[in-house]
Amino acid sequence: RIVSAEALIRWQHPTRGFISPGEFIPLAEENGLILPIGEWLLWDICKQIRRWHDEGLATPRIAINLSGRQFQRQNLPDLLAQVIVDTDIQPSDIELEITEGTIMSDAESNIEMLVMLKRMGFTLAIDDFGTGYSSLSYLKRFPIDVLKIDYSFIRDITTDTNSAELVRGIISMAHGLKLEVVAEGVETQ
Repeated sequence: RIVSAEALIRWQHPTRGFISPGEFIPLAEENGLILPIGEWLLWDICKQIRRWHDEGLATPRIAINLSGRQFQRQNLPDLLAQVIVDTDIQPSDIELEITEGTIMSDAESNIEMLVMLKRMGFTLAIDDFGTGYSSLSYLKRFPIDVLKIDYSFIRDITTDTNSAELVRGIISMAHGLKLEVVAEGVETQ
């Protein structure tokens, strides 16, 4: 059964076709447009969840990526509370994804934000886990629910025994910490 889904932004340019988020998200981060884009996405996704509920559909938890800039904003909990109330959905309908690099950029103060979001009822995920930023001593302190293993580890697990062992180790560690595990980018059996 489907247990969750992830909302991903794509840009349909009128002449260039689909533009990868890898191309426009860094630019949006750099010039500050990521904040209005991120807010629009939160509203749009939560409105869609409301429409699915109104249609009687059982919806899985929907994962939403938070940019580093969004996560660092002190008004994030207020914005999320407003969106949840105005769209009449539950925080448990949403999984907030924060990259490992963002969380580790100021781990001590970020723990406070994570605790606040967790108390509000959101599911929390560390995205791109294993990309080199994490301190395992912090990992046990973060109030997270889901560990998303970065695709760079997943893509070679069928051909590279080192990659396979690293992924086995990450899964074992995550399960030992009572976390859900997601392997990003799986496209084959």
